[in-house]
Amino acid sequence: MHEQNFGVGELCKKIGMSRTPLHNKIKALTGHSTSHFIKKVRIHQATRLLRTSEMNISQVAFEVGVDSLPYFTKIFTKETGLSPSKYREKSHVEQ
Repeated sequence: MHEQNFGVGELCKKIGMSRTPLHNKIKALTGHSTSHFIKKVRIHQATRLLRTSEMNISQVAFEVGVDSLPYFTKIFTKETGLSPSKYREKSHVEQ
């Protein structure tokens, strides 16, 4: 998860499928492309870390394999509707 270069090619190798069958399977199961699915998994992990750890947002981004904080903030906000800091604030208020 924390490997920033982990992408479709690496996922194909890990599970022993070529790109097209993997894409078709993930698309059928999730409705998303393989690369979008990988992003969703990264963001899901980031939400967990923001709720349960004391890591700062840069550390969370790095831990889920995103080395650019602006890019992490962009994809996180697009996926969750909240910036990482607003997400953390909201999750701490709800607990």
